[in-house]
Amino acid sequence: MLRETVASIAAGFGPKYARGKAAAGEPPVELWDALASRGYLGVNIPEEYDGGGLGMSALAAVGEEVTAAGCSLLLIVVSPAIAGSILTRHGNEEQKDRWLRGIGRGTLKIAFAITEPDAGSNAHNLSTAARRDNGRWILRGQKTFISGVEEADALLVVARARGADGSLGLPLLLIVDVDAPGLERQEVPTVAPDSDKQWQLFFDDVEARPPGSRRSSTA
Repeated sequence: MLRETVASIAAGFGPKYARGKAAAGEPPVELWDALASRGYLGVNIPEEYDGGGLGMSALAAVGEEVTAAGCSLLLIVVSPAIAGSILTRHGNEEQKDRWLRGIGRGTLKIAFAITEPDAGSNAHNLSTAARRDNGRWILRGQKTFISGVEEADALLVVARARGADGSLGLPLLLIVDVDAPGLERQEVPTVAPDSDKQWQLFFDDVEARPPGSRRSSTA
């Protein structure tokens, strides 16, 4: 039933819609909103946080049916699948309440920022660092080839903790608003369609605020 309903929604958009969005360099907002309004973009999120509570297999089915209709959604893989799963498993109650509800409803989009020029996606070789300063996390570094930034409300950033002696420790996760002070972005030229933009991100002392704040939090 889930597959049939998602397929019928996506069929109303189809390849022509996807090609038009690609030609215009625009994200498929209308398709996203149509699925979100019916609860299909948060099917993996726990029910207590406004999701469907059906797990990753259900979200995979949603993605498959949308793609089969010729109009795939990249942020399904990134926002509910990656960010939603991480927050469900590792976030505290305040963080879940702040972020998961929007992901579950499909009204909040979170991009995933891990890749770096000299480290790729190896989290143990990253140079982007977060240091503690009077109880705050301060983020400094850069990311490259990050997808979905132009659509996202926030970023789930993988960084490494910087110790008092300047050394880099274990990886940690920070959620940062896309308009946070000190965060800059530049589009990376690629051969992909204009609708599949890639970004380089620069974090210049970007502050990660306490959980539940309007800015950002650690998970």
